[in-house]
Amino acid sequence: MRFSFSSLSYQQKNFIAEFAYLFVVGVLSPFAVGLQIFSHFSYTVSLVLLNILQLPVIVLFYRVYLPKFIGKKSYLLATFLFPFYLLLYELSSRLSCLAIIHIPFIPEGYRTALMGAHPEDFTKGYFSQSIGYTCLVLLAATSLYVVKLLFKNQHNLYLLETEKLRLELQHLKSQVQPHFFFNTLNNMYALSVQNSPETPKMITDLSAIMRYVLYETQQDKVPLQQEIDFIKSYIRLENLRHEQANLIDFSIQGKVTDIVIEPMLFLPLIENTYKHALQKDMPNKWVRLILSVDEDELIFQAANAKLPNPNKLQSNSKQSGIGLANVRKRVALLYPNRHELVIHNEERTFTATLTIQLK
Repeated sequence: MRFSFSSLSYQQKNFIAEFAYLFVVGVLSPFAVGLQIFSHFSYTVSLVLLNILQLPVIVLFYRVYLPKFIGKKSYLLATFLFPFYLLLYELSSRLSCLAIIHIPFIPEGYRTALMGAHPEDFTKGYFSQSIGYTCLVLLAATSLYVVKLLFKNQHNLYLLETEKLRLELQHLKSQVQPHFFFNTLNNMYALSVQNSPETPKMITDLSAIMRYVLYETQQDKVPLQQEIDFIKSYIRLENLRHEQANLIDFSIQGKVTDIVIEPMLFLPLIENTYKHALQKDMPNKWVRLILSVDEDELIFQAANAKLPNPNKLQSNSKQSGIGLANVRKRVALLYPNRHELVIHNEERTFTATLTIQLK
């Protein structure tokens, strides 16, 4: 699997950046310097250990000092307290030297060199560390703080965009549900006027569908089998309105278990076929629905007969209608760069094919 830094979470990016900085400052840089100035490898390791002991005060700089004062734009207070931080940094450096001096496994020659600098005596010099090196370390720590701010801003922007997408998806889903119930109640009204014996069956199916719409669709995803059952119930409701048998053909290909899908994603495509075929007074009307699934891809195709209208033939790239527009928006939000919706609007047939990459 290919590694992608952009796919990491905000916390993971922060951890990698901070670990890389501390490794360079505490281990890599002193190790490289030690190899150049010491003839003994053990002296180099001792220098690395000395720098690691000073890391806590550096962490204090970019985790506390910079966020509390620079981050909150308290520049005057930050300037006033900076000398105190330098004093704290110097104390940490001297205490680290004293700790190394009293560690028995540190080479005696290295400890002797440290004792010669008299880290316990401020009269021998105000700074035991090089001012230039200290400023370089703090400048690098400031750069790390800026990088972490960028990660934080990127994370906040991602959260805002995610929330915006969630609200937009919720809005699109709410558009589907009223439209669906409106059509279903119209069907029930037509049967009740005819005193059809199929009305009780329709009420039963409608009850099951309402339960699905009101409860299951509150979830982000549902098992594909549940969506299929919902489509079958919806087809039965529509079939009850027509005398012709097998007017709507729904076939399923492939294994649908262990696959989840956004609820009611295909309904606008189905309703579109009803609108342009079943609700028209025309001979030889039909609707074919095909759901094909494999391990990586899901294809849903809705096709229907239509009345030819040579004066209003639309191109494949220009389709209208709330239903199709709804599907386009939903799949664009849910499956960016992982979907394709192809429309074929021919003289006597209309076909919409939605392809979704599952992985």
